[in-house]
Amino acid sequence: MQFHIKIPALLTVLFSIGFTSFAQSPHGKSMTIDCASCHSPDSWTYNSTSASFDHNKQTGFALWGQHKSLECLSCHKSLNFAEVQGSCISCHTDFHQQTVGNDCARCHTSKSWIVEDLTLMHERTSFPLMGVHAGQDCAACHQDASLVNFKPTGVTCLDCHRVEYLNAKTPDHVTNQFSTDCSVCHQLTGNGWMNGQILHSFFPLEQSHGGLDCTACHQPNTFKGLDANCISCHAEAINPAQSIDHSSFPDDCKLCHTLAPGWKPASFSIHDSYFPIYSGEHKGKWNECTDCHMQSGNYKSFSCIDCHEHNNAQEMAKEHDDVSGFKFESQSCFGCHPRGD
Repeated sequence: MQFHIKIPALLTVLFSIGFTSFAQSPHGKSMTIDCASCHSPDSWTYNSTSASFDHNKQTGFALWGQHKSLECLSCHKSLNFAEVQGSCISCHTDFHQQTVGNDCARCHTSKSWIVEDLTLMHERTSFPLMGVHAGQDCAACHQDASLVNFKPTGVTCLDCHRVEYLNAKTPDHVTNQFSTDCSVCHQLTGNGWMNGQILHSFFPLEQSHGGLDCTACHQPNTFKGLDANCISCHAEAINPAQSIDHSSFPDDCKLCHTLAPGWKPASFSIHDSYFPIYSGEHKGKWNECTDCHMQSGNYKSFSCIDCHEHNNAQEMAKEHDDVSGFKFESQSCFGCHPRGD
């Protein structure tokens, strides 16, 4: 049996086989970019000037910064470009030893390895850098920072400031069982630990009480058990007082005084609950306590018949001629006129 094969058909088959065998892309099967994007009929050598290939648009990895000027072989070690991974650590050694993750772009840019916004990046952690912390060197908290190994460190105050807490003596933080949360008293602004904020909400330190040294009220390093009553600190100021005998007065200074320096101005407004002198008929009719209280220091004793229009016994008797049992004496006046009207 003889076969008659047409020559043109045979050549077509052989050409197809040959093209498949010899024209297989060295870049691997995943390469879909047209050869003419990088190569020309004159040479297989890539010419960046004449090539239309755009790495930024035709791949998933844009070249900018330091990447832009690199040779292709710096990243592509073979002609199979798909073998290159897009992760940072596929090309760059992780000097941080997995302590900050694998995404270099969290801290670095392709422009430079230098970190320019450390404070901003630290805000993404569980310990934002604020106040005096913002200006600290990394090694101040990360003891092994010289190895760029930023493994997590403690975020409580004592993790860094235990020595300061234990050594504090004025006042003694340990003896007085102060909080180990430094922010309770201290702020993150300024330098040093001085001028710590005193948490004194149970006894507000305002006006004259503000700015005092702790020892003005407390015995050295004893901050518990102090009586909050005025008399516990101001006994000497009350008895003897400079001008008015306070021995029979209540111990609550704020009944008459404000917290203004020097105990002035003083206003015994509580007097109106006994006899109105800040309101009613007697408002503005007196200048000193002794106008009515003639016996110094004895405020239970008072006089109604030694001032203004009440000091004339005959006139008072005439005005009260219709009052049975009228007596020209202070207790009788008060008995009938307890509100001064």
